[in-house]
Amino acid sequence: MLTLGICTISGLKAQEKSNLIKLNLWPLSVGNIALEYERSLNEHLSINGTISYRPNANLPFKSLWESAFDDDNNILGDAKLGAFSITPEVRFYISNKEVLKGFYIAPFVKYANYSVHTQITVDESNYHREVPISGTLNAFTAGVAVGNQWKLGQNIYLDWRIVGPGYGFNNGKFEGKTPLNADEQREVKRQLEEFDSNLMKIKKEVNADGVTLSTSGPFAGIRTALSIGYRF
Repeated sequence: MLTLGICTISGLKAQEKSNLIKLNLWPLSVGNIALEYERSLNEHLSINGTISYRPNANLPFKSLWESAFDDDNNILGDAKLGAFSITPEVRFYISNKEVLKGFYIAPFVKYANYSVHTQITVDESNYHREVPISGTLNAFTAGVAVGNQWKLGQNIYLDWRIVGPGYGFNNGKFEGKTPLNADEQREVKRQLEEFDSNLMKIKKEVNADGVTLSTSGPFAGIRTALSIGYRF
């Protein structure tokens, strides 16, 4: 019984503090909350998962959006963007024998859902018309991240995911169900012809019932993070 008790206690101690919960600090500046959970499997291997959420708000980093889209008519000017993503990864710690610490390489897969709300403005001499458009885009990517994790104090850790490029595919659909007469259809088509992106394919349809935009094709992104964590 004594031997069994010692073995049980030893096993419990070996399992102590193999978990780490973290908050990514960088996304907070744009209203995004990203939480991570990491669990060590041995001194060189762990699994990590990230859940990120952003409520509908103004587009962050507008200069990046302006460089990614040809938008002469400012269709994205007042757009609202919401986002949700989940990213599992496997971490291989290379440079340290202590669990959850040191330089790591982390293959990952990511699913992201983006909701967009914007409008097209038809402004003629005798009337002013706004066509609201909303929808979602789903993206799946995979890649490899590199980073380093430090122990700052008892149970407190700092995780710097230096860079994590990912590549995959997307599909999305955005609709504006607003009746349009012939003149309005021509103006909306003209604006949409000048709206394009070098990052994805955009299919545009305009008829008397409104507007439909569909996206498809490749999708790329870069993951990075500076997270503070608590080990338990």
